[in-house]
Amino acid sequence: MQTKTKELISPLMEGAFSEPILHRLVLSKIDFELPDEIWDEINEGFAYYWDEEVGIGNDVYFGDACVSVQRHLDSAGILFPYDKLGEIMEILFDFIEQIPGAFLDDSTLVIPKQ
Repeated sequence: MQTKTKELISPLMEGAFSEPILHRLVLSKIDFELPDEIWDEINEGFAYYWDEEVGIGNDVYFGDACVSVQRHLDSAGILFPYDKLGEIMEILFDFIEQIPGAFLDDSTLVIPKQ
């Protein structure tokens, strides 16, 4: 039986908010199989949520992100347990919250997306 090694990934490392780092992070923290094809769709759904639904300066909500990514998986014809998706999203949110500048604080001036 192969033992999975836990990898230390820092939110302060260069490129922390990038697909390869987030993928490695998720794989190091879950205890279930996540095929690359499913990860690719989860990542695509999350990127759409982050870039298009949230945009710059808008609030990010965990529940909305989960629903958005699940909708993306459904549209791609992928059946994936919602509880496992929630676990993946928690890992992503917990990590992204620690990346300097990933979330804007209330004092940051932004021009809303139109």
